[in-house]
Amino acid sequence: MIKSDYDALVDQGEEAFFRGDAWTASLFYVRAHQLATDRGWRQEAFTALRLAADSWSYTSEPDRGLKLLLEAVHQPRFTGDEKDRYWLQDLFLNHVLYLRVSVDDVDELVDHLSARAMDAWGHEGSNTTYKRARVLIRRGKWAAALEALERAWAQRNDPGPRCWQWQTATLAGRMCLQLARRDEAQRWIAQLRALEDSLGTRWCIARGEADLALFDHDAGRARSAWRRVDALVTPQQPLLPVEATMWAVRALLLDVDEGDPARPAHLARLRLTHETHDPTSACWDQHEWYHLLTCLELAGVRHAAGMLPVEDLHYRRPQSLPRPDDARLPDEVLPRLAAFERACDTALKNAQETDARFDCSWRQDEVAELRRRGRDIAAVFRR
Repeated sequence: MIKSDYDALVDQGEEAFFRGDAWTASLFYVRAHQLATDRGWRQEAFTALRLAADSWSYTSEPDRGLKLLLEAVHQPRFTGDEKDRYWLQDLFLNHVLYLRVSVDDVDELVDHLSARAMDAWGHEGSNTTYKRARVLIRRGKWAAALEALERAWAQRNDPGPRCWQWQTATLAGRMCLQLARRDEAQRWIAQLRALEDSLGTRWCIARGEADLALFDHDAGRARSAWRRVDALVTPQQPLLPVEATMWAVRALLLDVDEGDPARPAHLARLRLTHETHDPTSACWDQHEWYHLLTCLELAGVRHAAGMLPVEDLHYRRPQSLPRPDDARLPDEVLPRLAAFERACDTALKNAQETDARFDCSWRQDEVAELRRRGRDIAAVFRR
């Protein structure tokens, strides 16, 4: 075999990755790594190993990526591979931020990433700034994260390691909604529309529109948006179905025509029942998942109490407390409140573990706020 065979395998891996088939991409990169290793092409072997580790991270078996990543970390340094070493450390930082990999000092990791970028390119590049924003998001520092994302966007064509522009624009829009800056969020969606068409941009546009509809408390738009999200899901990327399910359930809980959210036949519960992927396989979405399940139980309480649906993610239209006589299902209110309290306990346990990793408390604060909403309803029926 000659190097054109290696290049063909890498090209096939790249093609599979960008059509959303990370599993197949991983297999191509592993074959490329084996070929390069057998031929003694150390630099090519290292590059293929890094690409395979990255691709496995997007499958249902991210630990396979971590195993390869650790193997690559312990390989000897090669001449002229500073850019590869940067991307290797960037990948390790991804595992720290989103998977179950703990380190003593995340900031030190980012500083090392910055130093590698300066060694390799002479510039930090938009990707390093983007990763600083990601750390801030994990800590719940929305305003500082938005500032970093705006810097990364301004650097998008500058020298140095670059991140995907659709990632930057998507997160910037989400931070704007966290800060209740709706018009700015809409402008970031417009920025996404101006980018080159790809699965990533289409996914982020649909997701941004779903988030904006929830922010606006618009059940009809939210349902339309999550259908567009659903249409983009590929089975080869297991995290996408989980995200799509979370958006679908939030939209369905906002729709009063769907009836009682505690009913097993409610579309939100059916959607959760048919979710075949493990929603807790990645650290990054565990809080969102348990927050969602807590909101589901709270929605059931509200229905029994005779209240209208409330969007609990952004909570732009706070709940209006009922009178005891308003209850649709008066005998169900207190049992449902007990189920809600149990969901809060589960969510809190996860929030505490994740907050401890990133030295913050915002996830616990969000669970406490949900619990307060439920207990405000409980107070009406326990007088």
